[in-house]
Amino acid sequence: MRNKIKMEKILLALTILATQLLNSQEINSRKGQFFASWGMNRSFYSTSDIHFNGNDFEFKLNNIKSDDRPYLDPEGLSPKYSNIKIGYFFNDNYNIVFGSDNLRYVLRNGQDVKIKGRIDADSYLYDGVKYNFDNVYNHEMIHLSKSFLQYEYNGLNYIFVGLNRFDNLNKFLHINTDKFEVNVEGGVDFGLVMPNTRITILGNESYENSSVAGFGLSANAGLNLTFFKYFFIKAALKYGYIDLKDIRISKVDASETVKQHFDFMEIPYSLGLRFQLFSPKKKLKNISKPDSNEEAISVKSSDTDKNIREVIVVNEDENSAVTKKCPGDKALAYKEKSNSATDIPTQKGYNWLSLYYTYKCKCDNGSIYPDDLVQIINNVVDSYLENTGGNYGKITKVSKCKPLTNN
Repeated sequence: MRNKIKMEKILLALTILATQLLNSQEINSRKGQFFASWGMNRSFYSTSDIHFNGNDFEFKLNNIKSDDRPYLDPEGLSPKYSNIKIGYFFNDNYNIVFGSDNLRYVLRNGQDVKIKGRIDADSYLYDGVKYNFDNVYNHEMIHLSKSFLQYEYNGLNYIFVGLNRFDNLNKFLHINTDKFEVNVEGGVDFGLVMPNTRITILGNESYENSSVAGFGLSANAGLNLTFFKYFFIKAALKYGYIDLKDIRISKVDASETVKQHFDFMEIPYSLGLRFQLFSPKKKLKNISKPDSNEEAISVKSSDTDKNIREVIVVNEDENSAVTKKCPGDKALAYKEKSNSATDIPTQKGYNWLSLYYTYKCKCDNGSIYPDDLVQIINNVVDSYLENTGGNYGKITKVSKCKPLTNN
């Protein structure tokens, strides 16, 4: 019941956060976004040699087989047995993630394996039956009954930091909407392993312990489906290595330990939320002046007068463009200057300014005829190219204008 309450609190917190985010911001790129996810997994393990060291024994079991244990719990899904991640996109295509994968590792009783070492534990009772495994072993076969050994990690917690590459496939798949994204993600991670051990050996009292016992590393690749820019489901394949050097198996003697290492394959699946805590500031750029990324947009001073270098301000959000207040009389004035000019370069320069200010007024005031606005923009571009040999990509950025709704 306590676990159910915890889960309800987590889901409520995520719901409130999602509602606030949806009402407060837009997402135009992944850079600067955070994400969080919760999920579960299934896991598979390679065979492993396990080395036991204690006061009354010192032996190694070879090629031990082990299994995952499903997450289903009579009390409901528990955060204790879940995968939790939180991350940050420092680039549109790269993120750093902090997480915890909770795996389940249970030694498979009933198998026959080779044993090498010694046991001097004397006789003991298990379920009313007397057992004695004292011997010196040299690769003999032994049956792993529960009376001899019960061994599991009731939570093999892999706590890691990772780096992932993230790519959107919408363009490749011809998906023309931002309400649904098909993404692929892959990366590597490294971290510490903190197992919750539950071990009973040679009739000793069952010992449960949780402490850092080793390290792990892994690589992963997966599919991420994002809905409405914020919510996602993800399935992945993860392959890694875990090395455990110091697992305590006794309450009274810290020197009694187990060590082992093994490979693992994990199939994690999760639900998540992508969000931006801080709305990015919209930067305005004066593109009449050159910077490290773009050339200045201007025309030759010999072809026009000094007004042709007037500052044009562009909103880098790329959904709209804004300019300074519309000088409605300038378009007409430059048209008259163009008609009265005596040389062709000056005519072209004034004509360009006339077309530009016509476009500028249309953009500022809001065009009720989008097709007409497109034609004006095209005229500005064509005239600019004709007069200056300018770069089409640069001038089209200036020419982005979102027509206003006609009231």
